[in-house]
Amino acid sequence: MRPYLDFGIFTELKDPEKIKQLRVIFDTIQWENDADLDPEFLYKHGTLDE
Repeated sequence: MRPYLDFGIFTELKDPEKIKQLRVIFDTIQWENDADLDPEFLYKHGTLDE
């Protein structure tokens, strides 16, 4: 998520309490502020932190 937290609606998710408020709706991750990420985006752009 870090690269996207400086853009648009995702800036609100810099607050650790807000980012914890995620939910899964129809295979999509969504937050209270209606920011969302679909599974195709996560697959294409996601990385593993080790």
